[in-house]
Amino acid sequence: MQQFMEILLGGLSQGAVYCVIAVGLSLVYGAARILNFAHGSLYTIGGYIAWTMTSGYLGLPIWAAMLVAIPILFVLGVGLERMIIRPMRARENWKINTIMVTLGLAFALDNLSQIVFGPSAKTVAPFVDGTIELFGVTISLYKFWMFWIALALVAVLEFFLSATRFGHAVRAVSQDIQGANQVGIEVNHVFAFTFGLSVVLTGLAGILLAPVFLVSPLGGWAPFLKAFVIVVFGGLGSTRGAFVAAFVLGLMESFIVFYLGAPWTMPIWLLMLLCVLMVRPKGLFGVWEN
Repeated sequence: MQQFMEILLGGLSQGAVYCVIAVGLSLVYGAARILNFAHGSLYTIGGYIAWTMTSGYLGLPIWAAMLVAIPILFVLGVGLERMIIRPMRARENWKINTIMVTLGLAFALDNLSQIVFGPSAKTVAPFVDGTIELFGVTISLYKFWMFWIALALVAVLEFFLSATRFGHAVRAVSQDIQGANQVGIEVNHVFAFTFGLSVVLTGLAGILLAPVFLVSPLGGWAPFLKAFVIVVFGGLGSTRGAFVAAFVLGLMESFIVFYLGAPWTMPIWLLMLLCVLMVRPKGLFGVWEN
């Protein structure tokens, strides 16, 4: 029983952070119909921001790095949307072109990270040390707080989308872009905002996971692939689907790693995704577009 609880708690903490990464990817697709292949590289930038502000140069605690990183990541996301993504919308086949452009952006950001920070991996110290005992299981105190911080980020996002005027505008654009434009919603502002918010979420996930995993120039591809599977599993554009799928697959990963080993995680994830798509091609909570 103790072993089961240990695996369960580990899967929940991992799923919570996966949820932050995946919700950001799902949000920008739902509002702007952009499948951002640079999402993982922006996750890596969050990790490097954490390293620069903590053990790298400034010596700040990681919670302070998160507060400083939020405006930096948001401005970066808005700038990328306005300079790179928005001009693509005026062209034919812009959705396919956007995938290619964001894929090229990912390679550019990864190489830039390697030039600036070097090829060696960086370590980031957690903001709290020690352990805590829950249900007879001893777990890392940092992972305990990481779970609640990740849940809080998702809860704040859900409150923003459901209880604020701008959040209603985001939902309106995600449901009908032309209709939202006709009723006076500044669609381009919504696109820029959601892209910036998506970068903030994936960057904060990179900061949260920096003390758990090493920060490296190519370290964002595995989180991006997992976020992509989670988003498709839950339903493209559905933040609720991403939330549910992140915890389902996070728990599954925890049991897979314990009983079969880490190399089996992605094959079983993809097999599970294939089974779901055979039954529901739009994912668990996806909806059919007109």
